[in-house]
Amino acid sequence: MNKTVAIIVTIVALLVAGGGGAWFYFSDDASNAATETTNSSIEARGESFYLALEPPFIVNFVYKDTLRYLQMTLSVMSHEQQILEQVTHHMPAIRHRLIMLISNKSFDELNGEDSKEALREEMLLEIRNIIQAEQNKTHNPGRVEAVYFTGYVMQ
Repeated sequence: MNKTVAIIVTIVALLVAGGGGAWFYFSDDASNAATETTNSSIEARGESFYLALEPPFIVNFVYKDTLRYLQMTLSVMSHEQQILEQVTHHMPAIRHRLIMLISNKSFDELNGEDSKEALREEMLLEIRNIIQAEQNKTHNPGRVEAVYFTGYVMQ
């Protein structure tokens, strides 16, 4: 009877170890796929794709004879992943245009909900203009649908 119990315990232990090993093996593949998506910075949520514009934008401005700073983090959204790949490809031009746009704003144009919304719309148009210029060359339809503030700090 002792040998039978020992054999059954050994078999159960092997099955548990095999099942755990299989779970670990297959969950590792899933985490690798998630890592690949994170590495590309494009995140799918339903039919929408998001791309964080990294690193944060930092610009300075003068308010009441004092040098101030604005740091903001942005994400863009499109319904087509290829558009966000174009945004990634043209990131230097997009960052340049957005920094120039933001740095030419006064404190009043950067502060307040209505002002932030107007700035967000202007940034969206700038990004669309850059991507549209490329689309005219490749005939690839689609566009960036939205720009979102994911951080906005003024000092």
